[in-house]
Amino acid sequence: MLSASDLEHERRRVAEAQSGNEQAWRALFDEYYPRLYAFMRKRVSDPQTADDLAAETFVDAFRGLPRFRWRGTPFGAWLFKVARNRLRMHYRSTPHEPDSLSGSEPSLTVDHGLAIDIETTLGSLPPEYREAIDLRYVLGLTGPEAAAAMGRSHGAFRMLLHRATTAFREAYGDEPTSFSVPRDSRGDRRIPMSEPEAFQAEGGRAR
Repeated sequence: MLSASDLEHERRRVAEAQSGNEQAWRALFDEYYPRLYAFMRKRVSDPQTADDLAAETFVDAFRGLPRFRWRGTPFGAWLFKVARNRLRMHYRSTPHEPDSLSGSEPSLTVDHGLAIDIETTLGSLPPEYREAIDLRYVLGLTGPEAAAAMGRSHGAFRMLLHRATTAFREAYGDEPTSFSVPRDSRGDRRIPMSEPEAFQAEGGRAR
């Protein structure tokens, strides 16, 4: 989770970008583009399309920047809402592209896919469970970022994530307590496979 000082730094950077500071906007782009690309690449079959959609998301965000209001949550939470809207527009205009936001999964490649059995298990979960796991552990958003991206309070998101990881554990079977999942160049993320670990990841307690 971003510290208070990190949030304040980001707030100032966003304000500078809103005032026309190109360097501030470039810093935001450099910070969030890898995660946006990973988000899109997971949901479309073509790398170039993923790159285009990530770039178009930033165009949409730039156009909407004057209307953005800081509400104490990371800029990424708003940016991923813009990304989901862009992705939905792509699905509507490209009927043959599987709509992962509506439930069906895009095809996977070895370059960015999980092990087949793990991905199959993820694909069997309800869409909101998959999205919670994807945002929090695959893309590496903080709890508040992921909660805001799904339009939920942090507390409600913690409970959803707990249910999602429990459902995954039950569907996946008797496996190690956690496994690594690919993300961008900043390192691997992992999905907790035990109830205490899942709650500790969100700053709560297992019941």
